[in-house]
Amino acid sequence: MSFDADVCVIGAGAGGSVASWALTARGLRVLLLEAGPRIGPSEQGTHRQDWELAGSIVGGAADDPRHRCYESAPGKTLDPRYQHLHSRTPTSFARRVFERRPFHYARALGVGGSTLHYQGEAHRFPAHAFRMRSNFGVAEDWPLDHEELAPYYERIEELLGVAGDPRNPFKPPRGPYPYPAHPLSAASRRVSLAARQLGWELLPNPVAILPRPRPGREACHYCNGCAQGCAVSARGSVDVAVIPQAERSRRLQLVTGIRTAALEHDRDGRISAVIGSDATGREQRFRARAFVMAAGAIETPRILLHSAGGAHPKGVGNESDQLGRHLMETLYVRKTAIFEQPLETFAGIPLDSRIWDFNAAGGGSTPPVGFTLASSCGPFGGPVGHALEGIRNFGRSHRKKMRLFGAGISFDGIAEQLPRPENRVTLSENLDPSGVPLARVETALDETDLEALSQVQARLEELAETAGVQDFAGQISAYDTPHATHVGGTCRMGRDPRSSVVDAFGAVHGVPNLTIADASVLVTQGSGDSPSLTIQALALRSSALLAERLRRGEI
Repeated sequence: MSFDADVCVIGAGAGGSVASWALTARGLRVLLLEAGPRIGPSEQGTHRQDWELAGSIVGGAADDPRHRCYESAPGKTLDPRYQHLHSRTPTSFARRVFERRPFHYARALGVGGSTLHYQGEAHRFPAHAFRMRSNFGVAEDWPLDHEELAPYYERIEELLGVAGDPRNPFKPPRGPYPYPAHPLSAASRRVSLAARQLGWELLPNPVAILPRPRPGREACHYCNGCAQGCAVSARGSVDVAVIPQAERSRRLQLVTGIRTAALEHDRDGRISAVIGSDATGREQRFRARAFVMAAGAIETPRILLHSAGGAHPKGVGNESDQLGRHLMETLYVRKTAIFEQPLETFAGIPLDSRIWDFNAAGGGSTPPVGFTLASSCGPFGGPVGHALEGIRNFGRSHRKKMRLFGAGISFDGIAEQLPRPENRVTLSENLDPSGVPLARVETALDETDLEALSQVQARLEELAETAGVQDFAGQISAYDTPHATHVGGTCRMGRDPRSSVVDAFGAVHGVPNLTIADASVLVTQGSGDSPSLTIQALALRSSALLAERLRRGEI
C-alpha cells in the first residue's frame, strides 16, 4: 500500500501547524490539509487605508454561505433576572433586546486558523486549572498536570518568540521568557493605578509579539492592530512563526482549499484515508499511516460524527456517546468608556496587561469559576470606531467628542465556562455547499455562567470607576451577544474511555492511528486564560509520542 505521507494533518490552525512542525522535525513526511486560503501578511493589517471599514480579512468566515460549517439551535430564552448584562451601544440609542440566545462561532478560515485574528496572548494555564474536580468539586480533572506540560510550554514559547515577565504570583514558578515584557501603554499605566487602589495587581501580559526582530519577522511597531492581522509578522501567528520552519525541512506538503468531509476506516477501525473535496468540488482522497485531526472544536466532532459506519457505527471516537459533548464557549463582558483627556489608547499592543487576582476558582466565591480582567483600546482603535462606539452626540458636541480620539478604553473580562454534557455539537439535517451535514450547536448559559458574568461585570465597573470613569459608553456581553472565539471541550481527554474521547496524549480511544490536536481536547478553560498556548503545547506533546510510535512500528 502506498501513502501520500507518513502523517496527514487536517487543519492548519494553532494545533495542526505545531503538530506538523514537530512531526517534520522528527523526520516524518507530513501532508497538511487546510480548507481556507494562504493569506500573506501584506494582505492583512492596519496599513490598509480602509482597515476599519473593511475589518479583518478572516472575519466572518463562519457566516459566509460559501464556507458554512454550522448552524445554531434556536437558543434558550434569556433569563430576565440578568437583564443588567444586556448589551447596548451608543449607536443603538437603547438597550438591545433579544428573546433567545443563539450561538455564534467567530471562526477564522485560512492557514493559521484562529491565530490569524488573535492578539498574541500566550498563557500557561494555572496549576489549579488541571485539578478543578479535586480542588473545587466542579468539572473534571485532566489526565495530566501543569508540571507534565511545562517543558512543552517552554518549547512553544521559544518557537513563537513570547515576551513576558516571569514574576507572576498567580502562576507556578518558571524561568525567563525568550524576550522581556513589552512596556505598558499609557492606558494600562492608568488602569494599573486604579487596580493598586483596589488591592489588585495589574501585571504584564505574556504575548507572542516580538520586541526585537527575528529572521523573516520584524519587531512590533505598536500599532495596536493585532486583531486585524500583522503586516510585519511581529505577532506569532502560526502562518509566519511555525509553518515556514516546517517547510524548510522539505518534509511538509501544505494543500489549501480542501474541505474535509469524513475519515475512511477499515474493518478493524483504523483510519485509512481522508475524504474531501477541492475548490472545484472534485472529490479527493489522501492516504497516510497516521492522522491528526486539528479542525477545531466545532468541525473536528462534525467530521468524526459524519465518519460513522462499519467499526464506528456512531461516529469515530463516539463509542461512549461523548463525541461533541461538553462544549465550552466564551464567557465575556466588555464595558467601554471615554476619558476626558486623550491617553493615546490606540498606541501599544492590544492586551499588554492582565489582572489575575480572580483567576483562582473558589476562594470562598460562588460560583467557583475563575476569571481575568484586562483593558485595551477595544473598538476605539481608529476614528471610525471612536465615532460609532463612543459618541451619542451630533453637531458641535460630536466634533468636541471626536477631539478625544485616543481617550476611548475598553474594560474586558473573560470567565471560565464549566463543561456540561448538554452543551454539544451534533449533526444537522441541513447540508453545507459540498453536501456534508452542518454541525448543529446546542448551547445555553446556566445560572453558574450568569453569576460568573455578573461577577465579571461588577469587578469591571469597580475598576473603571476607580480609574475615573464617570459614564460608560456601552456594554456587550455573552449574555445576549455570543461571540465564541475560545471554543473547546467537544473531544475532551481523559483516562476513562467511558467519559472522554482521547487519552492524555490526544490519541482517540480505540483508534490507534488517530490523534486530535486542537481545542476540542481541552478538559477545562484555564479560568479565563487564553487557550492557544495550551493547545500548542498539547499538540507538541502528542506529536512526540505519535512520532515515537511510528518509529517503533506500533502504528
